[in-house]
Amino acid sequence: MPAQPIVGNVSPQDKILYVANKLGLSSLKYMQATTRCVYDSVDYDQAGSPAVTLFEGATSRSFPVTNLDSGGNRFEVNEALLVEKIAFFSLADDGNISNISNQFGTGMSVKFDLIIGNKTVMKDCVVETGGMDAFYSDGAAQSSSLNLEGVGILIPPQVEFKVVAKGFVTDTRAESPAQDQLNLGCYLYGTGVLLNFNTSI
Repeated sequence: MPAQPIVGNVSPQDKILYVANKLGLSSLKYMQATTRCVYDSVDYDQAGSPAVTLFEGATSRSFPVTNLDSGGNRFEVNEALLVEKIAFFSLADDGNISNISNQFGTGMSVKFDLIIGNKTVMKDCVVETGGMDAFYSDGAAQSSSLNLEGVGILIPPQVEFKVVAKGFVTDTRAESPAQDQLNLGCYLYGTGVLLNFNTSI
């Protein structure tokens, strides 16, 4: 019998518990709910619009370039993140952080894949700076974020995740030029689960 779809007014907590049940993670319902944001940034200094991989190898970087700890790009046992928003930013060598719209002179857009385990769960998605991208969210002319429709995508405990991203020039649709002082960063934001044996989500 095929799995029944999630319908109606479903909360992020409902989605987490539904997926946890399907994965056999019975103890997740006893953990602490939270709002969580993880981010990572990597050098983006080659011409020809190279793809960069964020979150993978984060243990080789340190705060404030990333906020992931020694666990790297997987959550601990009984921790999880329901991704409800994905955003990109740029980080210059001088430490200044800015919207990706400020890059490449005419603005930067990003095409990306979100990969959880060995599955690509979002493919060829585009954050279109200054345009009406799919899932356009914040109404600003210089948007660099996506709100995921529905109730998001769950990254379960102990499963590696990564974002493979590729920048391009917004106005000309050209591949991104070389940028010697640019780091491309990505935020994953949403409802999280933290280890806590005393509180139920």
